[in-house]
Amino acid sequence: AAGALHGALKAGAFGVTFTASQGLLLMIPNMFKIAGELLPCVMHVAARALAGQSLSIFGDHSDVMACRSTGWAMLASESVEMVQYHALIAHLVSMERRVPVQHFFDGFRTSHEVNKVKLIDYETMKDLIDWEAVKIHHGLALNPRHPHMQGQSQGPDIFFQC
Repeated sequence: AAGALHGALKAGAFGVTFTASQGLLLMIPNMFKIAGELLPCVMHVAARALAGQSLSIFGDHSDVMACRSTGWAMLASESVEMVQYHALIAHLVSMERRVPVQHFFDGFRTSHEVNKVKLIDYETMKDLIDWEAVKIHHGLALNPRHPHMQGQSQGPDIFFQC
């Protein structure tokens, strides 16, 4: 899933993915590359326990905490309504600042909770979007009609100077 997300982002799409637990761990190698290329995207995570000494479906944050060094901004939500607000904020921040955002919430209680929330209407969302940031992202997309170089390779002579 993270490889497909990375490809879609390079093609100029604004991508989003949803995951939890072991699936999140499989995405970590791609997360480093996505953050290093400053690609705007959001990953929503139902934070759960990892299968370690035992298999557990209960929520802890061991999966999310394993991603702290990937370069993604992290945003936590504690209620169903906050999940909605932070999901929108995550997308807006990612578009405007060209930083991938990992938005996570409790993967046992919050992800299964049924609750009434006041939905944000589409017109309000549309008014919050930075359309210039959208134009810039689309302009940086890989395009065979307008080739340009991205993601240069660094040899040890340059890499170890950093």
